[in-house]
Amino acid sequence: MDRIHQPQPQPSPTPAVAAAIVAAGPALVLAPIDPQPIRDLNTPPTAPAVEPEPEPAVVANYDCYGGLWGYDTITEAEAHFAKTFAEGGTVEEWHVTDRAGHPLRIIRTTEVDTTFLGGIDISIMPVAAVAA
Repeated sequence: MDRIHQPQPQPSPTPAVAAAIVAAGPALVLAPIDPQPIRDLNTPPTAPAVEPEPEPAVVANYDCYGGLWGYDTITEAEAHFAKTFAEGGTVEEWHVTDRAGHPLRIIRTTEVDTTFLGGIDISIMPVAAVAA
């Protein structure tokens, strides 16, 4: 019977030789670098856009019975006061200080087109937050 010569699988390199190949591999290969845009060195780099922080909700809203209904931002509260006044409602305001001596604005609005809780809303707003 004639034997046909077929190539035999070659044994893998010993672990010491394989480690040498791996250790030497990165030193021989240069990785491609993505092209970078060219900028004029006389112009400063652009800074990333900074998103503004949301306005804190510091205005406490109460109904005519003194129940806390929630909190608004100063912008939302001022818009509500202006809308109530423009629609013919009453907007009354007092400046007082709390027990700790912090100045406060107390605003009472009475809307003309509602009978829900008498249409009265009382808002307490720190004065220092208005100036900020």
